[in-house]
Amino acid sequence: MNGPRVAGLTGATLQTVPQVCHGCVWWQSRSGKPADKRRWIEKAETEWGAWGTVYYDADGRRLGSMQYGPAELFPRAAELPAGPPSADAVLVTCAYLVDSSSPWVMQSL
Repeated sequence: MNGPRVAGLTGATLQTVPQVCHGCVWWQSRSGKPADKRRWIEKAETEWGAWGTVYYDADGRRLGSMQYGPAELFPRAAELPAGPPSADAVLVTCAYLVDSSSPWVMQSL
């Protein structure tokens, strides 16, 4: 039996993360301007690669996921009250823990 594993979050693995994440484009858009998630995914993967991680247990059940990437991939970051992140920043925009009884997952992501 193998232990837990981490996989890259990509368009190919998006369906394995929580449903709420499938169409969410809050970070990928600016106020009042909608974003196309599929187009954003293509751009993110071309410019950066995997734009997050998904953590699975030994049986393949999803334990948690995290979305991140260069700040420039997340237009909403420019609207942060403290100002936009620096151009070289990698921004963590979302973390989702499936089972709150496994907080170690979030530490591992």
